[in-house]
Amino acid sequence: MSSSPSGEPADDHIRKTVRRKVAWRVIPVLALAYLMANLERTNLGVASLSMNASLGLTTATYGLAAGLYFVGYFVFEVPSNLAMARYGARKWLARIAITWGLVAAATAAVQGPASLYAMRILLGVAEAGLFPGVVFYFTFWFVPRDRAKMIALFGIGATVSGLAGPPLAGAILSLWPHGMLGMEDWRALFVIEGVPSVIVGLLIWKVLVDSPDQARWLTETEKAWLAKHTSSSAESTASRNPLRVLADLRVLLLSLSYFTKNAGGYALIFFMPQIIQSFTVERGAHYSTLTISLLSAVPAVFAAGTAVAWAASSDRRQERRWHSAIPLSVAGMGIAWAASATNPVALLIALTVATAGIGSVSGAFFQLPAAFLTGPAVAVGIATINATGNLGGFVGPYLFGILKDTTGSFLAGNLILAALLFLGAAIVFLPMFRPKPKDADATTSTKSDTSPADIA
Repeated sequence: MSSSPSGEPADDHIRKTVRRKVAWRVIPVLALAYLMANLERTNLGVASLSMNASLGLTTATYGLAAGLYFVGYFVFEVPSNLAMARYGARKWLARIAITWGLVAAATAAVQGPASLYAMRILLGVAEAGLFPGVVFYFTFWFVPRDRAKMIALFGIGATVSGLAGPPLAGAILSLWPHGMLGMEDWRALFVIEGVPSVIVGLLIWKVLVDSPDQARWLTETEKAWLAKHTSSSAESTASRNPLRVLADLRVLLLSLSYFTKNAGGYALIFFMPQIIQSFTVERGAHYSTLTISLLSAVPAVFAAGTAVAWAASSDRRQERRWHSAIPLSVAGMGIAWAASATNPVALLIALTVATAGIGSVSGAFFQLPAAFLTGPAVAVGIATINATGNLGGFVGPYLFGILKDTTGSFLAGNLILAALLFLGAAIVFLPMFRPKPKDADATTSTKSDTSPADIA
């Protein structure tokens, strides 16, 4: 076997060279897009501190508005992924970013619950297809043994948005002079965070190319190597009928498990500022909007490191079920704990535990379909699970808001969401998801050696 100057087998040497080039070229801009997408979908939580009173929203109507985003997202996610396969990643991902930026900025013009509902649905329609679209796009650029790590690096954008989003939104609300340019502070927030997404869309248009054969920054040898190792997989993924994957009972059950994760996770995201505000007011404290937004970012600080370490543990051990079930259970315990917290410190710790659990699920969880879906069907399975599971992002916040209005506290909502998360953990332990000996052998033979530092 031929070797590179460093002594590595030639094929492995070119794989690492191509991986490094591609990672530096495509991941930063896509992670930035994912960061902006998460800001657009979650800044509603901080905006609600002043928006709800301005628009006359009850907790239930706010929860409905927060969740309706996922209705549009669900309906259009698979069609969006198919459209990207037809029109190319460069055009379609740029279109996604530009349209969600415009819709997010236009949300500043809403006048009541009905118009807010409409804009939240449109935001979901605009953003639909981003995550599975990137998963599909990666089938052109990374061999299967590298894709999970590359998806994790792409996901850093969501982590950063969790850290920076609430303080940034709180700062905008606190510093915007009332009525400047004829806008209330929460309206200014939507414009200020929406316009940069349009710029990111234009950046995607300029930086990305649809396929390796269009990449001037790859050598002909590298293009040929990628064509040999990825082209058949990408073509099959694009042409496969998604309904065949959707009919698989295991995909449906994983969708239900992911549904519980999103129900709990997005209820936390959208309501955490209100939970902190309500808790402190009950105890005679009155925190400013900026203080509440900073406190809302604390759980994400700890969750970011936990998620990376947990994903590394899953890859190192090549174990997925325990690494999916444990964080789901931890999230359930954290949410239940928050329901019984008796002081602000205990509440913040409980919310941090819940957030860390939620944030640590996806890395291992999205490797489960590979145990029963063969090569090219894995990406379609992920898209289906992601689309269906994201309906939890509608049900969780809406249910949470209804229970708050009905009972006068967040207690019932916390306990029900905790029960859902425990159900999600139990699903991944069904016998049908138990790894088979031959699967373990295959996994061992393709164990990834990629780390974030390795692309530097």
